[in-house]
Amino acid sequence: MVTGVIICHFSQAQQTPFQARKAPFFLTVQIGGGAGTVAIGGGVQLVRQRVEPELLVGYVPSRFSGQPLTIFTFKTTYLPVNYAFGKHWRTSIGVGAYLTYTTGATIRDSKDPTTYQRGYYWFSTKIRTGLFLTPRLANYDIRQTSGFPPLAAYAELGTNDLYLLSRLPNKGAPSFTELLTLGFGSKARW
Repeated sequence: MVTGVIICHFSQAQQTPFQARKAPFFLTVQIGGGAGTVAIGGGVQLVRQRVEPELLVGYVPSRFSGQPLTIFTFKTTYLPVNYAFGKHWRTSIGVGAYLTYTTGATIRDSKDPTTYQRGYYWFSTKIRTGLFLTPRLANYDIRQTSGFPPLAAYAELGTNDLYLLSRLPNKGAPSFTELLTLGFGSKARW
């Protein structure tokens, strides 16, 4: 009996601190921004809810790429600036980086030698790295008023290594605005 009480007390003591430090989990739906036409995923909020690592799985239909593509994206967002206004709202400005892997044939796998001569892309076009800037608007107190999880809407303006590398050596290269990607998304947090 004493052993049962000690084990019960020990397990309660172990659960309480862990639960108090539990990182908030969130789900993400994103449109565009280099992660696919539509991407779905999730992640956790760390470091006082200022760092958000997440994994997204995106899809690009064949009408945009010649064949359907799946894009796996690992990205991390850092939110150094957070302003609360009113009782329920918060706005943030963040920066981040991402790494994507695209399945299927990409531009390096093109069978048209008149478009891309052999060796034109000396690096993998299946893996992209990039940077982005993201403003965000969140309703962090919505659970008390409606029972829904806290929601955030964001935009994401960024670029990737392929776009930047195509600008450097080429005459008549894409303009600065053509190097940018734009995405929109929403996050629900638990």
